[in-house]
Amino acid sequence: MRTPKDELLLQGLEHALAGRSTQAAQALLSLYALLDVQGVSEDLHYLLFATALSRRLEGASAVPRNPYLHPEPEAEPRQIDLFRLLMAHMPLASAADAVANAVLVGLLRGHDEATLLDVGIGQGRQECGLLHALARAGALPRRLTLVGVDPSGASLRQAEATVAEVAREVGAAVRFVGLETPVEALEDATWAALRGVPRPLVVNAAFALHHVAEAPDSGGTARDAVLRRLRALEPTGLVLCEPNVDHHRAPVRERFRNAWNHFTRVFELLDTLDVPRAERAAIKRFFGREVDDVVGTVDESARCERHETAQSWMDRLRRAGFVALESLERVRPADIHPAVALRRERGFVGISYREDTLVAVLGARPAEGHR
Repeated sequence: MRTPKDELLLQGLEHALAGRSTQAAQALLSLYALLDVQGVSEDLHYLLFATALSRRLEGASAVPRNPYLHPEPEAEPRQIDLFRLLMAHMPLASAADAVANAVLVGLLRGHDEATLLDVGIGQGRQECGLLHALARAGALPRRLTLVGVDPSGASLRQAEATVAEVAREVGAAVRFVGLETPVEALEDATWAALRGVPRPLVVNAAFALHHVAEAPDSGGTARDAVLRRLRALEPTGLVLCEPNVDHHRAPVRERFRNAWNHFTRVFELLDTLDVPRAERAAIKRFFGREVDDVVGTVDESARCERHETAQSWMDRLRRAGFVALESLERVRPADIHPAVALRRERGFVGISYREDTLVAVLGARPAEGHR
């Protein structure tokens, strides 16, 4: 049953899509009047979506921007810092890390030297956990080359420093190579050079490939091209972590509904956790910026958060010449938070809350004979 808040939010959406900006603004103002964000937890959810619709009303005058790359106003935390807070507290993230790193340990163990190519490495948080996991398992390669691809030079510098510190701590020899660029913009010469890295080569991309820029009517060709490029490198295995929701091809109304169902479920989970109120609000602000992008951006070519379902990523991997990585099905990571469950499917492990798979960890390897 829809509540008055639901009705006003949906009225705002319909008026906005029909170009009735005055009526949309009136509906949203009426919604704001019903909200008690300090006293009612779910009212922040309505506020985030209403704010995104307000941005949509600004239309072309709203300047689109990638929240990871553009600085926030001085009083606002950076998106990458909010992401670190999310990773520290959200079991969806920690469970995805645990599954992905368990697979990566299996792919890297037992080798004298190896290369890990990390697409969207950020500040190197996952790699530090991976080095600790490799050390605990007695599986550190004697020499590890870590190639980090990221459009943020500041994040790459932080990743190099942090990884070097952890490498010294666990006694690992790690050579860091930073590539400051979106993966889809890597030059042919760089792809060619990557074919010469020490083997085996393992690829990791955690919450990164949905940022690959696409033309509005391209059908996702840029993502397919990136996956084909990765396949051509002949990696031993590839591990992806992605939200399991369609914010990519779905038309606006469906995308709004998908976003509401996905993010409010994430917020429900967050509200069950023993996390300080201020930090819960900060994590919701992180997701609020994603809602703003998914719902509030009018220029389709400017959208950044283009999430896809696990099945869609599996289809892309198959087209690019990958098959499911068998070892993913055997992974049994410890210390998974009791608030979430692992749902095993062919080719991916879903991180689920109340029967909804919110995040997927996919594993793939090159198909034999595919070129």
